[in-house]
Amino acid sequence: MQVQDCMQTIVITVTPEDRVSTARQRMRGGRIRHLPVVSEDNRLAGVVTDRDVRQATASDEPHMAVHELTDLLEKMTVKDIMTRAVVTVRRDTPIVEAGQIFLEKRFGCLPVVSETQALEGIITVTDLLQAFVKQHER
Repeated sequence: MQVQDCMQTIVITVTPEDRVSTARQRMRGGRIRHLPVVSEDNRLAGVVTDRDVRQATASDEPHMAVHELTDLLEKMTVKDIMTRAVVTVRRDTPIVEAGQIFLEKRFGCLPVVSETQALEGIITVTDLLQAFVKQHER
């Protein structure tokens, strides 16, 4: 079994220039925790996670007002908080290898890219578990 057998090919993304508020809205709307960050030509530039957004909005002020939080998210761009050095896999990567990366690195997702680093999809731990369950139900 390979990554292409269980990866998601319809992927919600953001660009480095998008506001963090946009990333937050897309995560909430799609009920997802990881957003690949892509350039204009769909090349992977990084990943932003729900944890990145939470850390960006962390404040020493115990009671930051909602409008202050909104203003902060409107001023920051995704490139300010994204992870640039991203571990990726290819469509033909064995699923066992992807699983090993999840275990060793403790990642929640792996972007799937082509040889030119164009984003082709994403695989998450949940996708891997679903594939495992389906395979063992047979």
